[in-house]
This record gives sequence, structure tokens and C-alpha cells, in this order.
Amino acid sequence: MERLGLGIIIGVGLASLTRITRPMVKRALRAGFVAAGAIRGALGEGSERLADLLAEVREEMARQEQRAGTGGAQASARDGMDPPAS
Repeated sequence: MERLGLGIIIGVGLASLTRITRPMVKRALRAGFVAAGAIRGALGEGSERLADLLAEVREEMARQEQRAGTGGAQASARDGMDPPAS
């Protein structure tokens, strides 16, 4: 009989604890989702900038290679860029 009473007390205690902690857990999860969204946005913007930078570098390298094949030292000097190293 004691175990039944103890089980009821524990059950009621857990139920009231759940009512108290549930809103706190929901707030914490909501804050986590907001933070994750902000981080995702920042990373997306950073990766977009990095992709743009990589595309610019590839384009410049392609131009330098074309100039190297057609007397590129003079054209590179006009652009202020160094000719590619051989």
C-alpha cells in the first residue's frame, strides 16, 4: 500500500513539474530555433561572398592565362597585375 501511495505522490509531483518546466523548455527551444536561423543566415551570406570571391579569382587567373599565350606581359602591366609565373 505504501508503494501505491508513493507512486501517486511521485506521479502528481512529476505532472506538476511538467506543467512548470514545459513552458521553459518551449522558450529555450524557440530561442534555439531563432539562433539557428540567424547563424544559418550569416553562414549563407558568408558562403555567398566566398563563392563570389572564388569566381573573381578564377576569372582573373583565366585572363592572365589568356594574356600569357598572347604576349600577356604588356597587357598585364596595363592592368596593374603581375604576369603569371612560369
